[in-house]
Amino acid sequence: MRDDLSMQNWQRVALGCGGAMFVGMGLGRFSYGAMLPALVGSGQLGVDAAGWIGGVNLASFLIGAFLSETFRRYAPMSKVMRAAVALSVLALLASALPFDGQWGTVWLGFWRGLVGVTAGVIMVQGVALTTIAAPEGRRAVAAGLMFSGVGVGIFFSGVLVPVLLTHSLAAAWGGIAIIGLIGAVGAVLGLRGAEEPAANSEDNAVGFFEVFRTGPVWPGLAAAYFLFSFGITPHTLYWVDFLAREMNLGIGIGGLHWAVVGVFAVVGPWAAAWLARRMRAARAVVVTFLVLGAGIAGPAIAAWAPVLWLSSMIFGAQPGVSTVKAALARDHAQPQDMPGIMRVMITASATGAAVGGAAFPMLFNLTGAYEPLFLVGGGAMFVAALMIRLRR
Repeated sequence: MRDDLSMQNWQRVALGCGGAMFVGMGLGRFSYGAMLPALVGSGQLGVDAAGWIGGVNLASFLIGAFLSETFRRYAPMSKVMRAAVALSVLALLASALPFDGQWGTVWLGFWRGLVGVTAGVIMVQGVALTTIAAPEGRRAVAAGLMFSGVGVGIFFSGVLVPVLLTHSLAAAWGGIAIIGLIGAVGAVLGLRGAEEPAANSEDNAVGFFEVFRTGPVWPGLAAAYFLFSFGITPHTLYWVDFLAREMNLGIGIGGLHWAVVGVFAVVGPWAAAWLARRMRAARAVVVTFLVLGAGIAGPAIAAWAPVLWLSSMIFGAQPGVSTVKAALARDHAQPQDMPGIMRVMITASATGAAVGGAAFPMLFNLTGAYEPLFLVGGGAMFVAALMIRLRR
């Protein structure tokens, strides 16, 4: 009976963290990509400004990931998570306010930056809470439940945004915020069952840079986290805009692709968990990186309709890579070390996102083309697979 209750508790915690990821990542971070063509097409943002605002969101994700452990010194992880979810909903609501001109760009950039910070906090604390709560052998499944929240959020963005944009940009932002409020309720209910990890003493705590000296897996895994977030940046920022405006498919088809991204973002963690249970986690990480690299680089080589749809599917499944990376990290860490370990890994990931958020808009300004962005992003995934393989 006690085991059954334990199973129910870890599932509830994983679903609560999934609700937080739904709000902070699925809606907070990824809905902007679906909005981008309308923001540019309406003249409220230029392509350059839209790209840089997306970069602000990615850079602030780094700040949230890095400061997450600092926040935890003053409040339990579950309370920090709930506060981050509430601020994410507030940022989505604030984005719905009409804006024009330079100050409007600053306004949107501020709130996109705030939701980036909250997403970083949610990612670090959510992975730690989920993998700590899950029993051995169920960690990949628990991580799959959590990261599925990202896919559900992306799916709602792809389905709702094109419909709501027929009314106004404010309606689209407001609709996303209302959906986010519903997800926030689920997150709060699920996190009530979360247990805090046993506190490390100050003498035994794993420091930020000490992580890299505690085992051979960490430098390669940190590099993979960096390259993963760097490599998905072109699709995160520009995929719908590329489809809608560059390929002349329109916002409707672009939104449909984004909905497909969301569906496969739900499927991806479960596929990765299935793969991880049939081979070692390190090998599963290598396989998923190779597939993701091919999916991201594909449109630069042949922008045919089947390739575009396949790219949306593979990019959508990218939370599956995060699932097996989290399982691999937990395999090499003690429970009390997981918050610190995940802070290091996700800070590496956030650094990759921040670098990508600065580098890819700059590359787009230099080339005026999307294809180089996809080639560089796909190449980063292949390098990441090599890093994990060398550190096996």
